[in-house]
Amino acid sequence: MLINFTVSNFKSFDKELMLNLSAAKRFSLADTISSGAYKINVLPVTGIYGANGSGKSNLVNAIDYMKRRVTANHAPFPVPFRFDSSTKEAEPSSFSALFIACSNVMYHYGFSVCGNEILEEWLSAYYEGRRESMLFERSRNSIEEKEFEYSFGQKFVKASVNGRKSYLDFTAAGLKSTQLLVTELAQKDGNDAAKDVFNWFSENLTVIKPDAVAAAVPFAFIMNSDLTDEVSSLLQDMDFDFDGFEIASRTVSPDYLLSQWEKDAEELAVFKSELESPDEKFWFRPSNRYVMIHKSSDGTIYEKTLLLKHRRKDGSTALLTVDEASSGFRRMLDLVILLLDSEMMRNTTVVIDEIERSLHTVISKNLVEMLRKNSVQKGLMSQLVFITHDTNLLDLDLLRRDEIQFMEKDRESGSSCLTNFAEFRISPGINVEKGYLDGRFGAIPLLHHNLDWRKYDRKNP
Repeated sequence: MLINFTVSNFKSFDKELMLNLSAAKRFSLADTISSGAYKINVLPVTGIYGANGSGKSNLVNAIDYMKRRVTANHAPFPVPFRFDSSTKEAEPSSFSALFIACSNVMYHYGFSVCGNEILEEWLSAYYEGRRESMLFERSRNSIEEKEFEYSFGQKFVKASVNGRKSYLDFTAAGLKSTQLLVTELAQKDGNDAAKDVFNWFSENLTVIKPDAVAAAVPFAFIMNSDLTDEVSSLLQDMDFDFDGFEIASRTVSPDYLLSQWEKDAEELAVFKSELESPDEKFWFRPSNRYVMIHKSSDGTIYEKTLLLKHRRKDGSTALLTVDEASSGFRRMLDLVILLLDSEMMRNTTVVIDEIERSLHTVISKNLVEMLRKNSVQKGLMSQLVFITHDTNLLDLDLLRRDEIQFMEKDRESGSSCLTNFAEFRISPGINVEKGYLDGRFGAIPLLHHNLDWRKYDRKNP
């Protein structure tokens, strides 16, 4: 579970901004997630509000950048804060996360990067609730200085191959200046703590952007056909009009796939070699995430397509592609995997930008309620962080005060900041939605002229 995330010098974030997901101590700890030995109660749900351009999506992008950089060891260059001075743009961007991995160890991991170059990387752990233990530190003063200084803690050495520092020294010496040590060690199966960190970012942190299409749903359907009935029931309970799913399967040739696959020459060569290998493989079509290619161990290649069933008036069944469904249905199909009472969601943190995208507010509200129920009452310890403009969710019967945060941009510096609703003094029984729209808590657009259409009428100046 994620306890906090910090970012600095990234897009609209100048100085360090922290997204804190720990529960406020002065409120009841009911409906929160207990971290056990660490004696920290974490919020299962957090909603972030703010005006357009206040930096909400930048926060999602920062979390996504850190995830991508750790799991793939590359990502687009981070954009620094540009509203201070030209020299600020040459300074590093920093990212860090405090989280509890599936091993029940709490880690604090972070790095700073300038362009694509790593300047600092560090990892510490809190074993069994004890004080912080440094696992490793890696740093250099500037990009021009090619050599890094390294420091390894004893617990990190013991968690490495054969428990020898020489292995760490050898791995570190061979690292490129653009590579993260955690990623390199995890991918080489060289250190248990590094694997813990890598696995949390790759498997337990999910970022869903407004235009995202989740591959997990069709993959899960094809790998486990029993799942289709459960998801169908869930979507029908949300009043989506359809009669279930069907997987259409047909055999195809390697030549057909190679002619259809949109890849460059190098990727196409890799894809061809994988098609010729004796191992079982799965791929999604880049142009259609609801179509999967499955190569079985006997070499047979299947093209499997997720379809929707609709009953006609005459009793027969019409089959539709997912692309023919409404945008709301497709959006919910991307999110529905999060609602399943499944081990897939255990200790998972999900960050969603524009949770209301193409969804009715009643469904958005139901989504938040179900995720909380699965997390707390069913003990999955999952978390939801969502960005939204849907003020109907500003309801203290749905969200605790400390589960509401407001993002605002300082008009002088251009830097974004976060304020927790728990910091405001409010009267009992307050209508939070009305108070927010009235501007009591900030984080709303200021329409200086109320957008009077006559002011912009070119025919009648």
